[in-house]
Amino acid sequence: MNLPSAGGGVTAGQTSCISTTLVEATDLIIERARQLTNRLVESKGCEEPPISVEELARLQGIKTIEKTDLGKLDAALVKLPHGYVMRVNSNHHPFRQNFSCAHEIGHTLLHDLEQESLGNVEFRLVSFEIGRKDKERLCDAAAAELLMPERIFGKYLSGFGVSVAAIERLSNVFKVSIPAVAIRVAQVSEEPCVAILWHRWRKARSKGFGLVWCAASRRKRRDEGYYVRGREYVRDPSALLKAYQSDSLVKSFRFFEFGALKRRCYMESRGFGHSEMRYVVSLVFPERC
Repeated sequence: MNLPSAGGGVTAGQTSCISTTLVEATDLIIERARQLTNRLVESKGCEEPPISVEELARLQGIKTIEKTDLGKLDAALVKLPHGYVMRVNSNHHPFRQNFSCAHEIGHTLLHDLEQESLGNVEFRLVSFEIGRKDKERLCDAAAAELLMPERIFGKYLSGFGVSVAAIERLSNVFKVSIPAVAIRVAQVSEEPCVAILWHRWRKARSKGFGLVWCAASRRKRRDEGYYVRGREYVRDPSALLKAYQSDSLVKSFRFFEFGALKRRCYMESRGFGHSEMRYVVSLVFPERC
């Protein structure tokens, strides 16, 4: 997760407090998500994926999940006197719907934490200062733990192997989208790993691929700096173009800057999606140089 910049009128000391407590808030909401999933697993007596988002919702007090046309919205949560009602976009792929629902469950977990932490000055400061985008990231972190619990996901990842070749298999097992799985692979992998999603840029003066987002283990990123910063653009011809034009895994090496560190890294890439929605996912391994 990227930590937020300080807003106007916030001192350096407050900024440090906000950053520290935001990391703690992330840990708290992930732990709440883990507890909720564990309750479901224990009640069923089975931990085999996929994790039912409908059953998670019921455990968290969400009475119904309605599938309807929400236009550009992924999902919406309505709080009623008797509990929550969730609406999810029926036009989206079922795997995307699953993550959207889990994200909304994350909002209820965040609300519970905020209510319980009214007496915690630091947490209230963070809740006020971090802004909407960072709260959405907190809910994404919760959704990932709800649908791809670290312990269970790690077991499958170890069995399949940390590779781009495993991402589609994991997506089908956990019923979660390819991008969400790629992020989770980077987060859970024991070996330092960075997941990158690239989009094709056709209108640029020189055709190529631009980095849309990257993700790394929170622990690895904080301790070792394995996080791609700044803009990345890869011009044609490249390994990314080969991956984009086929459905095969493409292996290559590329230099990346991780903060002040520049390193030649082993990278695996593969194209996913179709036509205008096609994209490339890469896994970068900073210690396989």
